[in-house]
Amino acid sequence: LRLVSRLFTRRGLALAAAVLLVGYGAAQAWAWNHLRAARAALAAYHPEEASDRLAACARVWGSRPEVRLLASRAARQSGDLGAADHELRACEQLQGGASDDTAFEWALTQAAAGNVREVEPYLQKRAEQSPTAAALVWEALAAGYLRVYRTLDAMACAEHWLKREPDNPRALDLRGQIYVTGRGLVRGSDDYRRVLQLDPSRKQTRWRLAVCLIDLGAYDEAAGHLEVFARDAPDDPEVAARLARCYVMTRQGAEARALLDAALARHPDHGPCLRARGQVALTADPPDLEAAEGYLRRAAAALPDDYQTNWSLAEAMRQRGKADEAKAQLARAEGVRDRAERMAELRSRKLAEQPLDPALHYEMGTLLLRGPHADVGVQWLTSALALDPDHKPSHAALADHYARTGDPARAADHRRRAAP
Repeated sequence: LRLVSRLFTRRGLALAAAVLLVGYGAAQAWAWNHLRAARAALAAYHPEEASDRLAACARVWGSRPEVRLLASRAARQSGDLGAADHELRACEQLQGGASDDTAFEWALTQAAAGNVREVEPYLQKRAEQSPTAAALVWEALAAGYLRVYRTLDAMACAEHWLKREPDNPRALDLRGQIYVTGRGLVRGSDDYRRVLQLDPSRKQTRWRLAVCLIDLGAYDEAAGHLEVFARDAPDDPEVAARLARCYVMTRQGAEARALLDAALARHPDHGPCLRARGQVALTADPPDLEAAEGYLRRAAAALPDDYQTNWSLAEAMRQRGKADEAKAQLARAEGVRDRAERMAELRSRKLAEQPLDPALHYEMGTLLLRGPHADVGVQWLTSALALDPDHKPSHAALADHYARTGDPARAADHRRRAAP
């Protein structure tokens, strides 16, 4: 009996060891498959898919520096620069300090964030020395130049990349964004169409194309793309607002009204849906002017810097016989339009031609401070001071801003530096 008991005990231990070994091997194979799929997704410029795969891989191999390095790259390519920095720091901690790979990835992240001046020479040299790194460099530099409206430099990167890889979907998508930023909507839409021919699964490109087509007045084609989003995300109010606009412009008012009423039942304060619903009421036959004014007043509260909203509200007031209110509202709309046109000129031409002119950074900052994006305005004023620490108009604008927002210490410091 003792011999049999020992035999079974040994068999049990062997079986348990075998089970553990098989489980360990299965976990390793599972992690490897996710890592391999993540690499393939990054190579195809699908960073969101790569991030999901790497998150799964990290459940088993979270302590491997390579996993965290690739996670940083995926986050950067998807535009989440905070997550990219976090993953890169985790990689360095795991490997006990910086390495050539992490230094390269850090430079790419800085470039994509728009901090291109300090990393340009290093990245350009890296691209010349390593053909495998060149595409990563061109992508990061083009994205960073575009972020700070250096469109000529961004276009040079994209064109250089496309000479080597004429059908690279990421390069084409970036060039499309550059064209659109520079008001080249037709060329931008052509690039977006080509991207979708190469890879129809690219949702962000499809969205950019739909928005571009609306601006071009190609409402039928835009509606076709937006209906794809409506099927996949029926509760998204952004999709509903743009699709309803296409329906209004193609004389499908009943469809637009039904779509917007359903969206506003779920999102009653959504500005674009309120604007579109007001425009539906305004253009109905006969128009429902009271409802139009009500919707557009709410839309203007949500979208104070939107020209179409403010102009439509002025028109509803005018048609209701409110001449004085309509005149004042029209003046507000024209102010919004003039500011938007000047910002577009700065983005598309002025900053591209003179990217290091602090006066242009100052002007962009002051224009943004007047709207809902004051935090971005502060960034532009700060960049003006990075170019010229003694730029007194920027100090004065920041002093006024901080005084309004309740930061007297900063206001006093900038006021002192703005003094003659």
